[in-house]
Amino acid sequence: MFKNFWLKLMAEYCIFSYERFIIYRSLNHMHFLKIYYTIAALLLLNCLAAQNYQAINGSSYAGSLGVGNNPASIVHVPYAWDVTPFSIQVKQSTNALVISNYSLLSLPANVTITATNGEKKRFVFANQDIHLFNTRISLNTKAAIAFGANIRSYVYATSSQSNYQDSSFALRDFMKLNINNLPISAEAAASTWAELYAAYAQTIYEDGSRLLNAGLTLKVNRNLAGGYAKTQGISYIPGNNPNTLSYLLTNGSLQYGYSANFDIIDTNKNSAANTKAFLHNTYSSVSADVGFEYILLTDEGNDEGGDYAYETKVGVSVLDIGSSKYKHGSRSRLAVSVKPGITDTLLEKKFSNINSVDDFNDSLGSISNTFTQMIGNFYIYQPMRLMINVDQHIANNFFVNAALTVPVMSLVAKNTLHIKDMNLLAVTPRWELKGVGAYLPILVNNQKQVWVGGAIKAGPILLGTHNLANLFSKNKSQNGGFYLALTIRPGKKYERQEHQPKDKVQNKFSRNLQCPKFY
Repeated sequence: MFKNFWLKLMAEYCIFSYERFIIYRSLNHMHFLKIYYTIAALLLLNCLAAQNYQAINGSSYAGSLGVGNNPASIVHVPYAWDVTPFSIQVKQSTNALVISNYSLLSLPANVTITATNGEKKRFVFANQDIHLFNTRISLNTKAAIAFGANIRSYVYATSSQSNYQDSSFALRDFMKLNINNLPISAEAAASTWAELYAAYAQTIYEDGSRLLNAGLTLKVNRNLAGGYAKTQGISYIPGNNPNTLSYLLTNGSLQYGYSANFDIIDTNKNSAANTKAFLHNTYSSVSADVGFEYILLTDEGNDEGGDYAYETKVGVSVLDIGSSKYKHGSRSRLAVSVKPGITDTLLEKKFSNINSVDDFNDSLGSISNTFTQMIGNFYIYQPMRLMINVDQHIANNFFVNAALTVPVMSLVAKNTLHIKDMNLLAVTPRWELKGVGAYLPILVNNQKQVWVGGAIKAGPILLGTHNLANLFSKNKSQNGGFYLALTIRPGKKYERQEHQPKDKVQNKFSRNLQCPKFY
């Protein structure tokens, strides 16, 4: 029953997003470029609903949330168990749009979204997750398990160098601005899936001053929705008429696809019927995480460290090894090269009154030399990445964490359809006790944006923002995001066993399962 509930929740979210797109699509008098940026804005806003609880990277208090960064991190934890009944995390980054009149402390009543002017490579990245009943349990001092359910979604879109000005109302104006930026290309991909995961980690080496832990997470996924688009080699030349400025399209290709369960959505049916049909036409897949953690122990612990105090902790993990399988929707297409005589005037005529995907396909097919339907399945690889994490104890309860994220799929399979994580480098000073904490993450993403974030912990609540500008500025919400987590831990961390030796390697403390206390 629980599994069906959260699958239906995410399916209804996808259906709602699709239906909202249908409404926007009916605005058929919008210019082609305005439609492009509106779709990008919708993609971004639809995501405001992944594994980046930045403040607690490397922390002994991360518990079940830490498994998303390194499955080995669940062993050396000074609690018998912890449960995160609910958490949500949102992160987005773009230079293509500006969201105005909105901050995390204001209501979105007067929010506006505008495209940015100028010549540059444009991008939109967004990832988010919802965690439900994520649980970690220590089997003993050398082994632990974790399990739970997550809903995750990634979106990205990038383009080659282009010049856009909001004063350009005609396609001809855009082509004139970009005559030196040819050929033009762009790509986008999106994937949403629900996962049930189970993780196991244990200590594989110890000598009294050092530990080496290893962990593995296996995930069973339900691939809820996916799509992609890729355009390459868009080229054009000035027209032959010397008396009239015009442009002639000479080359280009466009391929796009989406998951077939969107074809089943019928706006005339109720939500329950659409949800059932939507979920029935999805595939399952498996994925995995693997990680190691090397810990240098210390006798000079912080105020709460006890046997679990450490001087340095180094983690290495490979995350999201796997792919999501989807069936091409009936309107997925591949268009290659263009027919002779396709001018900017003809393009505007054919694409100025688009009310449906079928209309778009008809217009695209009329200008393409080769126009074929995409059939069969397609696979979107998850954002596989190598993560290196170093957590250094400075003094008392003060630590500094550094995390480097290296994309793997982008390096080993450049032509493979995959989604991308935006993380690159993060340095996080933190002061932390069991019940309270303060964090100041400094982040550099893969688009070279630098954000200064912040987070606080008060009892079971962790609340943070990736970019403090989201709180104090009303035109920075397009870059940043937030996270909120509720984590329950035992009331006591340690219970001394008098009959046990006091050597830290010899089970100095038993961490009994106790009733939760919210502090």
